[in-house]
Amino acid sequence: MDREILEWTDTLASIYRRAPISKTLNSDIWFDNEARAHFVLRFYPGVCNAMGDYHGGIIGAMVDNATWFTAAAQYPWVWVTTTEFHTYILKTPERQDIYSEGWILHKGKRLAVAKAEVRRADGALVAYGTGTFAVLSHIRFDPEQVEARLRELGDES
Repeated sequence: MDREILEWTDTLASIYRRAPISKTLNSDIWFDNEARAHFVLRFYPGVCNAMGDYHGGIIGAMVDNATWFTAAAQYPWVWVTTTEFHTYILKTPERQDIYSEGWILHKGKRLAVAKAEVRRADGALVAYGTGTFAVLSHIRFDPEQVEARLRELGDES
C-alpha cells in the first residue's frame, strides 16, 4: 500500500472509531494491505431483536460499513456517497461476534461498486451484499470539518 493510501486509511479508521455509530455498535475497523476494510462487532444485547439474536439492520450496517469504507479507501481525500446497498442475510449469527470484509468490484471515475461478506466468529457466512457509491471528486474530504462535526456530537477524543 502506498504512503498516500496508508495515510488515508489511517484517517478513515480514526474517524470511524470516533463516530457515534462505532460506539453504538461496539465495533472496530482496520484495513489490510490491499486497502480493504474489515470490521468486527462484538456481540452484546444492545444489537438484539426480540428473539435475542442480531437485528437484521445491524447485519446490514456491517455490509454498509465494509463496502463504503473499502470504496472510500480507493479515492484519497475525495468524498464518496452511497447510492444504494443490498444485504442478503443467510443465517443467524447465533450470538457470536461477527466480522465483515469488503472488496472493490469496480473503481471508476464517477462510480464505485464494492461487495462484502459478514461471517460469524466460527467462520460461517451470515450475509453478503453490495454497495454502489457516487464518487464526488469535486467535494474534498475535509478532516477539519469532520472534527468539528464530531465535537458537535460530543466526542471528547
